Amino acid sequence: MRQEQAAEKIHPKLLFALESARMRFSVAIAMEAKSTSRDRWMYYLETTDRMGRFIKRLRRTDFEIQMDPRGWDQALERLRNLPDQGRASGLCEILRNIVAELE
Repeated sequence: MRQEQAAEKIHPKLLFALESARMRFSVAIAMEAKSTSRDRWMYYLETTDRMGRFIKRLRRTDFEIQMDPRGWDQALERLRNLPDQGRASGLCEILRNIVAELE
């Protein structure tokens, strides 16, 4: 029960942080679009899609059954500490690691 209450408290913050990070990543990708190889572009696209799927899953979560909220605090802290003007490649690796830990 206590874990469920903690999850309900952090859930909206984590959701907002993930959505904001995904948008920042998309902007970084767009800024580097002309100098990005096709393979790297596809890798970035896979990352944004993966984040999008996780965000959708997080939006419809029934806390009692579907997701384990352990690690959400650390993920939220890492999302809040993303570099302000990071390159797409750096953001990609950070975000992939965060989402992998959350899944």
